[in-house]
Amino acid sequence: MYLLTDCRYGTVTLRKHWMVSLMFLLWPLTGHAATISGYVRDAAEGEALPAVVITLEDTGLGTLSDDDGWYLIRNVPPGTQVLLFSRIGFQSRRDTLSIAAGQDVTLDAELSSESIRIDTETVVRGRAPDTERTPPSAPLQIQLDQIRQVPAAGEPDLLRSLQLLPGIQSASDISSGLYIRGGGPDQNLILLDHMPVYNPSHAFGFFSTFNPDAVQEASLYKGAYPAPYNANLGAVLTVTNRGGNLEEFSGRGGISLISARMMASGPAANGSWMLAGRRTYLDPVLAGLRRAGVDVPDYYFADLNARLEQQVGNRNNLTVSAFLSQDDLRFESDRETFFDLGWGNRALSVRWNRVLRPALLGRVLAGYSAYHSTTEASIFDTPVLLSNSIRDFTLRLDADYFASPRHTWTLGAGITGYRIDFDQVFNQETLAALDETPVMATAYVEDEWQLDALTTVRLGVRTNYYSTGDDVAVMPRLGFSRNLRANLRLTASTGTYRQYLQLISTEGFSGGDYWVPLDRSVSPGRATQGVVGLEWEPSTRYRATVETYYAALADLVLLDNNVAVDSRDTSAEALFRTGGTGYATGVEVFAERRTGRLTGFAGYTLGWTRRRFAGLNQGRSFPPKYDRRHDASVVLTYARQRYTWGATFVYGTGQAFTPAVARYTLRAPATGIIEDYVLPADRNSARLLPYHRLDVGVRRAVTLLGAPAEIYLQIFNLYSRRNEWFVQYDTSDPATSPEIVRMLPVVPTFGVDFAF
Repeated sequence: MYLLTDCRYGTVTLRKHWMVSLMFLLWPLTGHAATISGYVRDAAEGEALPAVVITLEDTGLGTLSDDDGWYLIRNVPPGTQVLLFSRIGFQSRRDTLSIAAGQDVTLDAELSSESIRIDTETVVRGRAPDTERTPPSAPLQIQLDQIRQVPAAGEPDLLRSLQLLPGIQSASDISSGLYIRGGGPDQNLILLDHMPVYNPSHAFGFFSTFNPDAVQEASLYKGAYPAPYNANLGAVLTVTNRGGNLEEFSGRGGISLISARMMASGPAANGSWMLAGRRTYLDPVLAGLRRAGVDVPDYYFADLNARLEQQVGNRNNLTVSAFLSQDDLRFESDRETFFDLGWGNRALSVRWNRVLRPALLGRVLAGYSAYHSTTEASIFDTPVLLSNSIRDFTLRLDADYFASPRHTWTLGAGITGYRIDFDQVFNQETLAALDETPVMATAYVEDEWQLDALTTVRLGVRTNYYSTGDDVAVMPRLGFSRNLRANLRLTASTGTYRQYLQLISTEGFSGGDYWVPLDRSVSPGRATQGVVGLEWEPSTRYRATVETYYAALADLVLLDNNVAVDSRDTSAEALFRTGGTGYATGVEVFAERRTGRLTGFAGYTLGWTRRRFAGLNQGRSFPPKYDRRHDASVVLTYARQRYTWGATFVYGTGQAFTPAVARYTLRAPATGIIEDYVLPADRNSARLLPYHRLDVGVRRAVTLLGAPAEIYLQIFNLYSRRNEWFVQYDTSDPATSPEIVRMLPVVPTFGVDFAF
């Protein structure tokens, strides 16, 4: 069972946005009040510990460590002070310091883990002091170690687990795409160690590219995200790779029915390293089936994660992160007919963090990210090629300046150069060729302002310049948070957003997805979002939230399926229906039980989303296929002794589809060939049957070769409901009856996870 940790108590968020020149301009502005700052790490492995409560006894001062383990306490009174570090699951640490007026003290701390037994399996989150900031619209924090407890098809998966949350849906049982608050997967920004991942899917969407052993945690903004993030209309998911073990060589891994994975880490010089790999072993199984005469394709996927961290002195930290994923599918019926599809991601980032002053943190990021998709086919000895790639090169300079207990400034600037290629070749003749090199420059500033002990306001603005069309966008962001009572909080946030890249997606699988830039023939997509929420936490065991959201969308594009096959025009205006408008709105309810033998959560969403394009559906608005009126999920985990049982139930309104209202026949005047067609009704005017599914699983802790391990059995879709996926029509059949394509039946799986 995984719990979603709300970061609203975080004071120091090492966000990463600043320009070098501004760093030096701000240098003399840092005050002379005493400060205590440093990093908090796990004593066993040396990994950064976020959400550690740090308090200065008898002063009311305190904070939480951020995602990098950094903390800062300002305005420390002179004299002898006692600093207390605490986090559930770790032994508390107490340090006594002698503080002089105006002194800047650096204190790094290591916390040792400890077992907590209260006749229950307990997960408790710490509460910060009353003077702690409560940032508006804080992201959900998802711990990968907790996701492992959720029953899954095959193995634990980050993106498929996120689909259980209110406001997040999937297109099908084999889709890891995230449809968040009425937006498509292309409207989501997904970052791995601060670099975008353009196609986070393995096995046509059945798994994500995020190895559960390599990833430490993830943060999700479902909407109205703040100024440090950029370039998408919908949500932001940030994924952080696991840091290496600073103390000793260690690792973990797992073997399931479809893949094997391994992660190892250890110390290196003044830092650590981590290396993780995963590969399916379906290809030898499929090869054996082919030798036995079964007509199946050849397929495999693999991914690799690497991370190196080095501490340079007391003020500098260098992190190098790399990621690679690859999928390959080949189907060959004879020498003249074959189908070969491959897609994958590459990413590399180098980050340099420097503590310029205790209240001024700077970061430089240089990164490269790439996605490629290539489809090669031969149909009766006629070659066909579809190739797409997107590469981006990014340089970003950022900083956080803790100006006072009431003001935290976050500033940044960056530039990204893109190289986007698309080629379509038929019988060695080029039908379409796209080669675009747009450039995007960005800058932003944000102030998190503590109005009083109960109220926080976040004011920000982001400016983008996109070279294609010389588009300049100024996008304000605003957030608000107020503690109505000790356990009740009101939040609100809003902002405007732009998007310059468009995804051309296929219905059946994600391997054939293509990215293209929006050129000067169309305007980039625009969105204005607003979110209002109420959070109630009556105790450390229970928590509930209610959020309502609204997004107004403009200048949307939609792939035009009526473009002639032999068209050579690759402009955005020729490929898409443009100038679309729409909206998404709804209410989300979420409740969770976080401690005890029985833990879990329940979520429900009531939502609407609509689109409108001139010349489509007679100019009337229509729901996209992922419009869901009702969406609900329940996730439960029960732990006792060595066993952990889990169950997940999901229910959702059926997807929208376009039915046929008539059948007609046309005869080609030149050839006399007769072809049958169906006449569509209004776009997406019908619904498939409601979707529902029950997954169950059990895990048992064991000892394997003297090391801790878990064996598990999981059953996806226990009662084998064949949920409806989409409808297609076979016009060669005189009856022209609709054919319903269904999703997965019951899928059992078992495996073992281990550590060393």
